Amino acid sequence: MTGTILLTGATGFLGTYITQWILKNTDLDIIVLVRAKNMQEALYRLSRGWWDFPELIGAIEDRIQVVKGNITESGLGLEDVIYDELVSRLTHIIHMAANVSICASLDELRMTNVQGTKNVLELARKVHLDHGLIRFSHVSTAYVAGGRRGEIHENTLTDEYGFLSPYEVSKYESELLVQAAKVEFPISVFRPGMIVGDSHTGYIKTFNTLYFPVRLYMTGRLKVLPLSSSQRINLIPVDYVTDAVARLTFDPRAEGMNFHLTAPFESLPAAGELIGYVREWTRERLGITLSRPLFLPIPDSLLLRWFRIQKVFRIKQKGILDALIPLVPYFNERRRYMRDNTDRLLGCYEMEWRAIMPNLLEFSVYTGFMHRTERSVHEQIIFRQKSKSRPVTYHDVVKGKIVTRDTAEVRKNILAAVKALYSMNVCPEDRIAIVGLNSTRFLTIDVAIGLIGAVSVPLYYTCPLADIDEIIKNSNSRLLFVGSYKLIEKVEELTVTIPVISFCQDSLPQELHDKVISWNDFLAKGENSGEMRLDAPIALYNTATLRYTSGTTGRPKGAIFRHDNLRWMAESLASLIPWKTRNEKISYLSFLPMNHVVEGILTMYSPYYIPAPLNIYFLEDFHDLQDALPRVKPTIFFSVPRFYEKVWEKILNSGIGCQYLRLHKGLMKKIFRYILRWVILRKIGLERCTQLIMGSAPASENLFKSFRELGIEIHNAYGLTEAPLVTLNRFGANRLGTVGEPLPNTLVHIADDGEILVRGPQVTSGYYGGGVEQPFREGWLQTGDYGYLTGEGSLVISGRKSELIVTSYGKNIYPVKIEMMLQEITNISVVMLIGDSRPYCVSLLWVKQNLCTEFSPEATDNAIKEVNTRLSHPEQVKRWAILNDDLSIEGGDLTANLKIKRKALTGRFKDVIDALYDERELPEYVLHYGRTEKG
Repeated sequence: MTGTILLTGATGFLGTYITQWILKNTDLDIIVLVRAKNMQEALYRLSRGWWDFPELIGAIEDRIQVVKGNITESGLGLEDVIYDELVSRLTHIIHMAANVSICASLDELRMTNVQGTKNVLELARKVHLDHGLIRFSHVSTAYVAGGRRGEIHENTLTDEYGFLSPYEVSKYESELLVQAAKVEFPISVFRPGMIVGDSHTGYIKTFNTLYFPVRLYMTGRLKVLPLSSSQRINLIPVDYVTDAVARLTFDPRAEGMNFHLTAPFESLPAAGELIGYVREWTRERLGITLSRPLFLPIPDSLLLRWFRIQKVFRIKQKGILDALIPLVPYFNERRRYMRDNTDRLLGCYEMEWRAIMPNLLEFSVYTGFMHRTERSVHEQIIFRQKSKSRPVTYHDVVKGKIVTRDTAEVRKNILAAVKALYSMNVCPEDRIAIVGLNSTRFLTIDVAIGLIGAVSVPLYYTCPLADIDEIIKNSNSRLLFVGSYKLIEKVEELTVTIPVISFCQDSLPQELHDKVISWNDFLAKGENSGEMRLDAPIALYNTATLRYTSGTTGRPKGAIFRHDNLRWMAESLASLIPWKTRNEKISYLSFLPMNHVVEGILTMYSPYYIPAPLNIYFLEDFHDLQDALPRVKPTIFFSVPRFYEKVWEKILNSGIGCQYLRLHKGLMKKIFRYILRWVILRKIGLERCTQLIMGSAPASENLFKSFRELGIEIHNAYGLTEAPLVTLNRFGANRLGTVGEPLPNTLVHIADDGEILVRGPQVTSGYYGGGVEQPFREGWLQTGDYGYLTGEGSLVISGRKSELIVTSYGKNIYPVKIEMMLQEITNISVVMLIGDSRPYCVSLLWVKQNLCTEFSPEATDNAIKEVNTRLSHPEQVKRWAILNDDLSIEGGDLTANLKIKRKALTGRFKDVIDALYDERELPEYVLHYGRTEKG
């Protein structure tokens, strides 16, 4: 089939599905009409509307042509030359664009639904006069039936029984225009029922009608339903409607006919049945028991009276019941939509609603019933900052004080920062570096960068100045924001010559006034810059941020993440929070450096996709974490293994902890376990935390087991700079010894050599800059980690490729496994194995004292020898040195996420390592030296 089809409403839910169907099943050229000010904006809007459908975006300018227009305007708002081109080319038109807001005014609805239809029909007339239009398909609604009851036949249309909403009136009036035009050219009219998500995937864009009361019920907020439990619900999955509209548009037999796209009456669920199914599913899938709702039907006469009162007195919806009442007519099916035409041409359709519901509910819970909008993560933040039902409150934790920030003021500063950046001639795709402590100002800068379409380059404030200098050069950053006093004082040492803006809390030192722009002076640049748009000039496939690797495996490389990467990760991370927690007030403490890939996304973007009020705390100095946690009491907590190791050390250093460890199994130990768990969680401030997550570095399995014995579950996760979160042990399915199952839409493959390969929407599109080797193998991200998948589908990490030790005898050894085993020894906090190009392995072990068990050289030696019995001969540790744990980020020993820097430590302790191999006298600071009998 050849020709050209025009689609209106192609960015909508049904429009997206129909566009996809036509692209896949026909050879037609597709023209989509997009409402926008210019072509660039039209392309942006389309790419955002289709961001879940990359195959559609990929077909733009190939099979899909985009035209900027507006159906409410004469000539569809098109330029004459484009309008004339449509007249000469079109063979088919599918008109789907409509305003479906139940609560909009009739005048507003008529603008799109009636005037818009009139304008599209005018184009169809001209096409038919020019060369003959093959088909005009109009998507109406089953609710043009208005107040009619009993059997509703496809070939009748009347207003005899009135309508229950302005929406129904406008759709009825628009269909009248279409029915009248049937004498002029070939037309088919489609009347779908209440369209719900895809029957196979559950996917939907807007959670309205059916979804609204279901969400209220699943969150425990709906106790009374204003309808009868026996009333049928006229739902129909979008894939059925799509297939019907598309197939019948190209079926000559469908010319001049009307089609009810509804399920047979007997296939529809009764309200009581549907709620009962949701109740059972919620109990089994989410572990939540919901109470049975009370069904109180409202007569139609009362509904009509209420609608008239609202209209006359302009009463606005205030409560849940007020919001539900306009939806009642759509759950009040005491009529049968006859399907004579539909069944004759498409065959009978028996909808199995119980088979569809699990997919609909899974997708709804995954997204938190939040609409699939066109917003980027930065636009979502701006949007949520104005929410009254789901407010956002910010707090800066500075030097032991919690300073609450006015959300309106934060929003105002973001908009001022956007204008200031424009005043400094920052353009889309320009790189802007940020280095500094966590704060609302860091958030302000990042969001402002995103809103102008520039690219953020967040850096670790613990990095040496030379490294910061190098990354700024590598990224070609145009500006540098600095939010650290120590760095501000050294800013003159930078070799790059770009504007530097301070976002430190206090004013600048006098000597830097000529070299650095203060925060207040920066914001002042945007105060008088006029109005601005709140939608960023970006498509979701544009670059949003560069995240540089920590440099533990060589020179830092900038991983590129697009706006669609950030949005998917933000939504996905929000979906992993347990359902009940997600719908209550959330408190989150950001303490890891904000450029850390998981922290940056978890704190910066993900909370705004949680359907609940938010309290977000930014801890300026993460060394103050111990004091901040009990004051914040976060709901969700993510940290690196070192934090949990220190918590365990605190347990060992407590009197009750020592007593607990000395006890044997029995009633007394159970009592102490309960008390210790309560005391420890309360003392560290995690008693309200629903989920404790660990990631970013390897951790001992014994650590997880120790916490589990206390009844504390820590969920291990796995990710890397190039793919920030790949797997996670889910709530209720925490498999120790693994890093969990892959996230949704994420594929994990183990290569022949054991390397973990990943594909998914969180994976970087590559490294920034030329001459950099890209991290891909046949489209898969090479993680550089070794591992395997268990039979249950969980991932186990066995080692890192770059840290592989090859002895002088050619034996390959994965140090991480051995280091984790050694780290389980009492008092050992950090371990580093050495052996590359050496005849055998030695180890440096750092120790911290605790009250329960004093450091014992003899006991440690025996424990290391016992570990050796579980290792192959080449893996065994022949000699070792015990050192006092003074490792730090500031000293360059650890990365910002507390992983050891092997190269740095090898250099710092070269004399110890050499002595271990040469059997020379060790330095005095070595606490203890040990060896095997043959070592």
